[in-house]
Amino acid sequence: MMDSYLKGNIGEQFVNEIAYKSFFKYWCYPSPKYENGSKKEICDLLVIFKNITIIFSVKNYEFKGNHTRYFKKTIEKAVRQLNGGYRTLFDNDLVEIKHPDKKVERFPKDNITKVFKIIENLGQGVNFYDIARTTEKDDFITIFDKDTFKVITEELDTVPDFIDYLEKRELLFKSKNVKALNPNPKQNLIEDDELYLNKNLNNSISIIGTEKDLLSYFFKNTRSFPDSFVASDADGMILDLSGAWTEYKLSPKSFKKDFADSVSYFLDGFVLNEVLKYDYIEKELVAKELLSLNRLQRRAVVSDFYDFCNKIKDYPENLVHRRFVEFGDLAIVFFNFNSGWEKEIIYRLFELIFETFAYYYKYKHKTFVLIGMTKNPHFAFKIYKNYERFTSEDEKIIEANIKELAWFTDYKQQGRTVNEFPD
Repeated sequence: MMDSYLKGNIGEQFVNEIAYKSFFKYWCYPSPKYENGSKKEICDLLVIFKNITIIFSVKNYEFKGNHTRYFKKTIEKAVRQLNGGYRTLFDNDLVEIKHPDKKVERFPKDNITKVFKIIENLGQGVNFYDIARTTEKDDFITIFDKDTFKVITEELDTVPDFIDYLEKRELLFKSKNVKALNPNPKQNLIEDDELYLNKNLNNSISIIGTEKDLLSYFFKNTRSFPDSFVASDADGMILDLSGAWTEYKLSPKSFKKDFADSVSYFLDGFVLNEVLKYDYIEKELVAKELLSLNRLQRRAVVSDFYDFCNKIKDYPENLVHRRFVEFGDLAIVFFNFNSGWEKEIIYRLFELIFETFAYYYKYKHKTFVLIGMTKNPHFAFKIYKNYERFTSEDEKIIEANIKELAWFTDYKQQGRTVNEFPD
């Protein structure tokens, strides 16, 4: 029999590897410790993304046939661990944690507005399990099994996409008794199992199938859950979703989506192979902004990037062109420059493009990422984040520059509609 400590480490390693692959390492803190306090492990995995944090507890116990006993050993223990980790992070004035690739840093609790708690239960062979838990303190906890976590992080492999699913899942399941039931049970239920299944049937949802089947409806319903999934009857509801995931993945719609998404992974590789290898002190900030885009947004950015790269091949080399893309308060500007220009000219071009776009759009974007490129191509990057509004004197200079360069005279922002499921 494998030692439980070793099994725990294997389980944590499994989750960390998937999280690193899907979300990239910038936001993942594996087994963070309370560095300036007890030095004890806070949780199995911590994800910090903008104003959101996700606390993970990983359990890897073997299922031996008694569901009630198994859930007490895994789920109840994991709930206590999550709550303990939450208290450590938010009940102390100062908590310092360490990312494997960074120095010790302060946990930004004052900036966090939303917390997700996730139990990753890697044990296999159960006939049913709770896929969510709402505690007495109205605290919602997400529960994934091994297969579910792997598939969800493969299909929703950006932090924004994953968080979007968690938020909508919580809205659907909060304060409800929600279970997933294996349509092909591996053994007969014992009396304790039947008692467990028949508890708290009011306001309950019983899903025959897996969470993968649930995910298929999320995709087919434009990244939301159908209204019919909301339990309205006092005795709860039963949803037979078995086989829905396989049916969805074999559909032409899914194949078209996967093919269209394949283009977007260019941006992931571009960040790793170009941005992070560029000699620029704030290259990680550029990388984080680009990787903060969801998969559909990345698809749009790459389409504009390809289009711009192809067009500048036919442009005169000393004529500067720009392409503007925006997502909320993030603006991305592509522009071309001559590979023979001095560095000082290129630096000034960065400033000029940033100033003119920030002023033209009346400072509505908090962050600008500028990506310059030559025909070869070679790339240059710069980020402007939380910048201050220009003075009236500076604005007059910017207006004069715009007039002299004849920028924005016949300017039309190119809107691009990207459908998740192309026709």
